[in-house]
Amino acid sequence: MDTFLIPMTDGNDLSTTLVSEKDDIDLSFNLLFRDAAGDKVVGFDTEYSLEPKFSRDLNAHVVEKRIALVKLCTKYRCILFRLDRDNVDYVHLLKKLSALLANKDIVFVGVRKRDDLVKLRNEYGLEISNLVELSELVVSLRGEPALGTYGARDLASYLEVLRHLEPRNSILSLINWLDNSLNRQQVMCAVIDTYAAYKIGKKLLDDRPRKLDDLRLTREQMLVISLL
Repeated sequence: MDTFLIPMTDGNDLSTTLVSEKDDIDLSFNLLFRDAAGDKVVGFDTEYSLEPKFSRDLNAHVVEKRIALVKLCTKYRCILFRLDRDNVDYVHLLKKLSALLANKDIVFVGVRKRDDLVKLRNEYGLEISNLVELSELVVSLRGEPALGTYGARDLASYLEVLRHLEPRNSILSLINWLDNSLNRQQVMCAVIDTYAAYKIGKKLLDDRPRKLDDLRLTREQMLVISLL
């Protein structure tokens, strides 16, 4: 288990763990459940990797994007789960992750995550029972449609929950997130967006908790998304 202490711009040193093995999986989920029991809010984000695949329709090899990393952040820690189908503990990870994401007592918060929800269901059979789409919530609360186009870093800066954030580097889209040799800088870049989602969610939900039910994505809404 690779663990880093990542400093955030709000002064919080975030314990960050890359997880793929069974013992690490169980410990990480226990820590997340403990954190969520008191806070109820967990930041949610993903990272994509490029995967070569043979297309029968094209009769050629193509490269497609798939979710390789699920990132969950609380006030105290960020856990990065590798969705590696070749890992011997892959099935165990999906089982534990499915149980966590289905917990209706936890509010998962993310920025522009609708497409991710569809991919998680289609590629891994994972569903989030209680997710608040922050890009929609901030537009509802602030009345500024342009805010719905902001990424997590820009939105966190706008709301002043995190300051002095550098723009997300486009090179991150080329990283193989299943690689065991990820360095501290790569991990930090992955963590910032997820922690930003957590901080945005805490602020917006604390400001207007009565709006929460209106912004939750129901199973019916998610089904409509998947059919688009």
